[in-house]
Amino acid sequence: MMEQYRNQSTPFFVVGAQRSGTTMLRLMLNSHPKLSVPHESGFITVFYGKSASYGDLSHKENAAKLLKDISEYHFVKRGGLVRDMNAILSYPIAGYADLVNAIFTVCANSKGKSRWGDKTPGYTPDIDILWKLFPCCRIVHLVRDGRDMAISRQSITWGSGSIPRLAEDWRWKTIIAHKVGSVLGEQYLEVRYEDLVLQTENTLRSICAFLQEDFHRDMLDYHLTAESEVPTDSLQWHRTSVKAPDSSKLYLWKHKMSLSDRIIFEQIAGEALELFGYERENHSSTLGSRLKNLYYATLKRW
Repeated sequence: MMEQYRNQSTPFFVVGAQRSGTTMLRLMLNSHPKLSVPHESGFITVFYGKSASYGDLSHKENAAKLLKDISEYHFVKRGGLVRDMNAILSYPIAGYADLVNAIFTVCANSKGKSRWGDKTPGYTPDIDILWKLFPCCRIVHLVRDGRDMAISRQSITWGSGSIPRLAEDWRWKTIIAHKVGSVLGEQYLEVRYEDLVLQTENTLRSICAFLQEDFHRDMLDYHLTAESEVPTDSLQWHRTSVKAPDSSKLYLWKHKMSLSDRIIFEQIAGEALELFGYERENHSSTLGSRLKNLYYATLKRW
């Protein structure tokens, strides 16, 4: 059985489908004088199922081997999360959760921060694992209109994809997080990206209250230092994230997405759009079904 982290401090995790504004929220939270939210880690769920193969982690040599492999994981290397292995291994480690905590705590301490959080979109369908490791953790699920998410993902080289695939990816990730969140109760908070942009201060105050932290106005000025908090080779994908919130970037799908793509997206993810309070155009279901089937048939040819 995977050992849980038993310290009284409460880590938090920001999740959300890719291109949902999680980087911007990370930068806002990281500007809080007490909170450390480094570049996405990606390793927690990857090594969750592998950690047992390293043996008893209370033995320092086993923990050191696992830490070395974690330090070489591409997201960890990109964000420079592991910089002082000796400091990390100086913490009492009884299991995997303790090692994860030590990694983030050392990072937070190096910045003069007392509490750590993590922002990794890839953890969105796996928040149950985060909860198993950290039973007292708090989860902030950032949701963005899936049609804007699709436009954003199609604009970058690593995120391009067909509308049906993007719609399904957004639908299942947001729905599964929502369902797990309903079980977590008061440990889970859903926030809409659009509210974060249009009502930034009020939304951040709500998030701080959820995290049981005081609101600090430094969070509103995150963009003044944001570029220095993003790895250089990742800046090209986060040009909007490092700037002040811009309402002109909302609901781009209304004039950038073709009618057929809008119909297909809604046919696949319409119920999810409605669940999170987004507008539906309610096109003919027969037309939507035909377009969706045509799209899938075309994909299969390739």
